[in-house]
Amino acid sequence: MLSERSCSGALIALSIAYALFTLWQAPGWTVDDAYILFRYARTWLATGIPTWNPGEPPVEGYTGTLYLALLTAGHALGIPLPTLAKLVGIASYGAAGIFMLLLLQELRVRPLVRAGTAALYFSAAFLFPHALSGLETMVWVALLSASVWLTVRLLQSERVRFGAASATFGIFLATALVRPEGVLFALSLTLALILRPTGSKILGIRFHLPRTLLLSGTGVFLVPFLGVNLWRWHLYGELLPNTYFAKQASGLGWAALLSFLEFALQYWAVALLIALLAGIGEWERWTELLQERYGKLFLLGLLLAGSTAVLLLEYSRSTLQMNYAHRFWAMLYPLGLCLAAAAAEQGFRALEATSGEHPLRLRRVRQLAIGLLILQLAVHGGLWRWGERKFLRDYQHLLRDEHAAAAAFLRRHLPPDSWIVVYPDAGLIPFLTGFRTLDGGRLNDRFLARHHWSGTPRDSLIVSYIFARSPAAFVFKSRREDRLLLNAEAQALVQDARFRPYVLAASFRTRARRFAENYFLLVYVHRRFLPQGGNTPERAPGATAGEVL
Repeated sequence: MLSERSCSGALIALSIAYALFTLWQAPGWTVDDAYILFRYARTWLATGIPTWNPGEPPVEGYTGTLYLALLTAGHALGIPLPTLAKLVGIASYGAAGIFMLLLLQELRVRPLVRAGTAALYFSAAFLFPHALSGLETMVWVALLSASVWLTVRLLQSERVRFGAASATFGIFLATALVRPEGVLFALSLTLALILRPTGSKILGIRFHLPRTLLLSGTGVFLVPFLGVNLWRWHLYGELLPNTYFAKQASGLGWAALLSFLEFALQYWAVALLIALLAGIGEWERWTELLQERYGKLFLLGLLLAGSTAVLLLEYSRSTLQMNYAHRFWAMLYPLGLCLAAAAAEQGFRALEATSGEHPLRLRRVRQLAIGLLILQLAVHGGLWRWGERKFLRDYQHLLRDEHAAAAAFLRRHLPPDSWIVVYPDAGLIPFLTGFRTLDGGRLNDRFLARHHWSGTPRDSLIVSYIFARSPAAFVFKSRREDRLLLNAEAQALVQDARFRPYVLAASFRTRARRFAENYFLLVYVHRRFLPQGGNTPERAPGATAGEVL
């Protein structure tokens, strides 16, 4: 009969094999926003300044310096940016799984429970899009998982050694630089280390700051972090990225909370239910074991929960346009699985302590846990096959049929020094054309990020600002193929007298209709760039993405 360790090893190997196969046969997609990063990396390498439009005042339309620096360094070695981004994403996806397993080992979770947790991670449908998207999401997931693992190691060690502390603060630094939210979590984890108890009690204890923590925290984390942010402030004139202002909503909303609850129900609920089933039968013993085993980590848990609450509040004040595949909650997934696994571990220990009196109960709980695990794995498979995979395929067609085709059209008809305006998805088109671009999505424009459409006379400032560049062309997303139908801001632009010289020169559609049913691209070009007789648009016969010159 196979041992527990052999069974767990086989399950982990099967889970990793499934993940690799899924990534291999997944549609080769890259999200539009990733091309924003690629443009910044290319500009940084060419000019020495990471900015959107070379020659214009720098703007920080990206979130996190670390990932952009990684892309720029790799591109300097000759690696194509889309390929490099996918390599980093897949490697980070695997690293996050490894760090999760190391954290479970540090929490002394038995091999079979670790294997079940690994199966949940490596089968999760929503993680595959992020591994391939080209964004920094999986790097952020991996670094936060590594940060928590190293923090738990230090909190449970008898002595804080300088090497271990330096490695931990180095990961904290990377976490703080990969996403703005990483600063909050890095500071919370640092606080957990500073308040590291001298004994095993929770209340009434004395805290101290070891010299190793002080030296490594200052030299490895604080000084480099301040240096990078001073460089950002010198370059951009602000400490917050432009994306922060671009995403600000007018008030608090429920969308972020509802999104978080949907994510928790889809991907955490079964794991937490297994933990509850394991512990509820021996509630008192279960809670005693949890306090005895993880008492030193109580403050860490509170700080992480507090950081998550602050993050949820901030997201409630933002417009989360890019929350595809639960993107803004992905970094919490491995930590939530570890929490459920640790609780389940102590629940099984409590049941095993009374198995002599209630042998059938332990067996039934194990059977229920296995059944629930299989059910969740089946749900993961269904979510991938009929949800995420179809979304990636349609998105891939959308960028190719509409955005890439529109970029090719613009390159053929506009001079290289042209200005264009793109509403609202300014990723692939500016990257492929290389034209100076006004980003209607506001991520890459300082003025537009601070002036949102309000339906008041003040909005005339936005319209005047856009026409002041004398753009050669406008590219609009539209819900109609024959005329512009987007929002009040786009409508005001096309109704302005200054828009009269622009004509609808091309429209593009995609054959992917499930997730792009009402997504068309309309290209309006100034008459001076059109050939004779180009004022009457006609769609090319039989074309899926057709020019209408």
